[in-house]
Amino acid sequence: MTTPFSRVKGAARKLADMAEGTATIGAAWQRALRDRAISPTRYLAPLVKRATGLGDPPVNSTPKRVVYARGGMKLIRFEPAVRRFRTPILFVYSLINRYYILDFLPGRSLIEFMTQQGFDVYAIDWGTPGAVEQDMTWDDLLGGFVEAAKRWVFKLSGADDLTMYGYCMGGTMALAAAALHPNGVRNFVAQATPVDFKHGGIFTTWTDPEFFDVDSMVDAYGNVPIDLMESGFSMMAPVQRISKWFEVFRRLDDRDFVTNFLAMEHWAADNVPFPGEVYRQYIRDCYQENNFFEGRMIVGGRRVDLRQIHGPLLVLVADNDTIAPPPSSEALLGAVGSTDKTLLRFPVGHIGLSTSSKGPRVIWPKIAGWLAEHSEPLSPG
Repeated sequence: MTTPFSRVKGAARKLADMAEGTATIGAAWQRALRDRAISPTRYLAPLVKRATGLGDPPVNSTPKRVVYARGGMKLIRFEPAVRRFRTPILFVYSLINRYYILDFLPGRSLIEFMTQQGFDVYAIDWGTPGAVEQDMTWDDLLGGFVEAAKRWVFKLSGADDLTMYGYCMGGTMALAAAALHPNGVRNFVAQATPVDFKHGGIFTTWTDPEFFDVDSMVDAYGNVPIDLMESGFSMMAPVQRISKWFEVFRRLDDRDFVTNFLAMEHWAADNVPFPGEVYRQYIRDCYQENNFFEGRMIVGGRRVDLRQIHGPLLVLVADNDTIAPPPSSEALLGAVGSTDKTLLRFPVGHIGLSTSSKGPRVIWPKIAGWLAEHSEPLSPG
């Protein structure tokens, strides 16, 4: 039987624990502020792990192997247990963050889901650019790395064509690659891909040539430093950068929520520098002059003409996307030469297309269904 004294003692212990926890969190905040950290993740995540007993989140855990490497770039293969389609998928992700947002967590991994549907899946890991990559051009990137990745996908899969699946800036690059080198591109999927940069949202405003001198930045830094890139993303939602931690401390008993939160923070903090010359042309030809969408972008002496893309096209749009606003992505439908065009919209944000709980229940089955209809089935036996 609990006595009044034991109840008072228990309440006092809880208050003491709360006070101790609050003081510990406060001290971590102070260290982050003192170090002028853009993100408080490395200061606060250890406290969350200690309080919950959780270890590092199991991101990027789908079985895989590196099948090709060129410089810092790696081509990664995710083989299905039972392959149902001859047509493989090649994921092309952005240069800014790590590709494994596509292989987020077990049960919340787009790549894992596609292998379970019987697709032979490949993804480009761009690696961490250094001094060599500083002078890399769009032609090196597309005609060199992406074309080499395609050749190895064909060699290993035994297929003659593939589905090119671009996400975010990776989608913009993959579209340029498909327009310049359409050989072997059977289908194209553009997920949360900025295309008409007149509708580029806050990034179009921030990179306005009146206020942003991209030449001075690249000339000064070479590769664009991680801190500069990360500070831009943080300033898209400066209050949330702090307030989201209040929510996770409030929900420490919800292990699924905390695991998902820590995984997202782990990925968001795992940034890489942006190759300088690629960045220079990206900002100028996309955000500042809209040359990519309007057919004036020159890569390797050739004009990027999206009308050269004729295969089936699937455009995936996030209604709440602030990085690739819906009008920017939807413009692709009218820019390509394809006649088989499908638009799917979902009530999530930019990252939610790959990490939301709606993914395996609502979003990915529709994508897989479209892919199955547009892929060559593998004959049994």
